[in-house]
Amino acid sequence: MKRTAWFGFAILLMPLQILPQTKPSPSPAANGAQQRFVCNTGYTLEECRAHIALLKVALAKYPATDLGDWTWVLVRSADWKAILLPRGLDPDSPAFTFYPKRETFIEEALVTQVPGRGRELLLKWNMSINELLDVAIGHELGHALCNDKDERNANQVGQLLRDGKALSCGNLQATTHTRQKASSR
Repeated sequence: MKRTAWFGFAILLMPLQILPQTKPSPSPAANGAQQRFVCNTGYTLEECRAHIALLKVALAKYPATDLGDWTWVLVRSADWKAILLPRGLDPDSPAFTFYPKRETFIEEALVTQVPGRGRELLLKWNMSINELLDVAIGHELGHALCNDKDERNANQVGQLLRDGKALSCGNLQATTHTRQKASSR
């Protein structure tokens, strides 16, 4: 769930603008902000709607609306590795966030059974797909809510969110700063 090497990112988003099934499905927030849900290429409209419904259920227990305007993008597992590898991202990471565009990308295998890929993720992460979806959402929200690229901090925030605890990004950033100072000595 690492965020690095974003060159050529516009290539990934082009299919989102071409296909009719990628029209946003807004979820109004109290402050007027919208959570948008789209599917990348390869989805039928029916599959897209069904998978988005599952993602929305998983997101419901999190403060995703605190992000303001945000887009959640579902990507077919068949396309996932080809998107991550050229960007230097771990192909076994089932989600990533691109904060400048306010987007989080979620692999299809987290919301539906994908033969072979579900097993790969199970072996890599040593948890069920439902648990992995929960961890991935919390982790990516950790990056997005705190605008923090640090993987440890995102893990901490994700755990706090999963535990239903209040989060303080300021404390996490201080921890990162302290670690950076200590490692430079």
